[in-house]
Amino acid sequence: MKILLATYWEIPHLGGVWPLMERLAHDLRARGHEVDIFGNNVHYYHLVNQQRRFIKSHYSPLIETHLNHTPLSANAVVYHTEVDRLIMELTASTLNLGQYDLIHTHDAISARSIARVKPPHVPLLVNPHGSLLGEIKLLIDSHALPSSNFDLLYTYYSSLEKRGILSANHALAASSWLKRILGQDYRVPETHVTVFPYGIDTERFYAQMHVPNEAVVPPYKKVISYAGRFVHLKGIQVLLNALSALKQIRQDWVCWLIGEGDNKSEYIQQAESLGLGSDVVFWGARSDVPRFMALTDIYVQPSLQDNQPLSVIEAQVAGCAVIVSSASGLPEMVQHGATGVVVPANDSDSLFRHLHHLLQYDTQRIQLGQHAQHVGVHQWSLARYNHDMFHLYQRITGKPV
Repeated sequence: MKILLATYWEIPHLGGVWPLMERLAHDLRARGHEVDIFGNNVHYYHLVNQQRRFIKSHYSPLIETHLNHTPLSANAVVYHTEVDRLIMELTASTLNLGQYDLIHTHDAISARSIARVKPPHVPLLVNPHGSLLGEIKLLIDSHALPSSNFDLLYTYYSSLEKRGILSANHALAASSWLKRILGQDYRVPETHVTVFPYGIDTERFYAQMHVPNEAVVPPYKKVISYAGRFVHLKGIQVLLNALSALKQIRQDWVCWLIGEGDNKSEYIQQAESLGLGSDVVFWGARSDVPRFMALTDIYVQPSLQDNQPLSVIEAQVAGCAVIVSSASGLPEMVQHGATGVVVPANDSDSLFRHLHHLLQYDTQRIQLGQHAQHVGVHQWSLARYNHDMFHLYQRITGKPV
């Protein structure tokens, strides 16, 4: 088969959807299939594997001229997204989409764009990796967006996500939470969504864990870490507040924050204002996250909303004690008290108390990580993930995979 993997999000990227798409493409090619990868960049859309670029500035003047006279121009976030989405639609229309046996999109925005220009006979699978509307709600409630036309913002993203999900032949969700949300928000039929969790290449991951880097654990300290985007919905501000309380009673720890994002400077300032300047290390975006996991004692995912972050999977497979918030799909990833700990979302006091407990009781912390690793190598099996994904491909296309 010839398959197109597509996303509205920026690729290549150290985090997010890119590692999933890259590995899926690799495994499909190993089975003899031809795979193209289409995605976003700041200045262009591109077919990554063919190094073909479609420069946005070639398309944007015409689109902006049209949108400037529509209600969408009343909100800067909506306007930018719609310009970018329409550019994606125009560039996708030049790709000869009829050549593909399957198009697998990794978000609702790309699904909507491609659905409008693909031939009817080409099946489309949409694979949202989170709730787009949920993120917008959270950003509005937290006052993290410019205060203008929130009604337009909400209506636009609600309509865009709904149409993206329903315009596909089928949808795939990594968590039962996401399937439930799609049903509640958009009345997506249960039969339209298949649920199965992600998987990782544990053999490769374990090999990468043992490749040294410049990270060194300070003497007599344990490592608390987080890896992911530095944005509001990831709850890093909650973790920093918990660490501030933790420092008042013990100093036998260091926190490593790995990643980049729009809020990074804000978190650096918060750490400084809380007196955590020497206790929190900002490592930036890294390609050697497995090595950091190998040195981690407690991994924390304090998100306000999250579907099924790869970093939690990696932490469990690495044998770390994991603390996740109760938000969204995170509680599905751990058995509380057995393979991890679940704390209430946006509750820095509860997070502080559980961090203190795990630092205090070494045996319990170590056993928690060991059990997480034992269960995780099966729960997050790449062989299981590929089996389920390829079975879904075959069901949608009617062709062997």
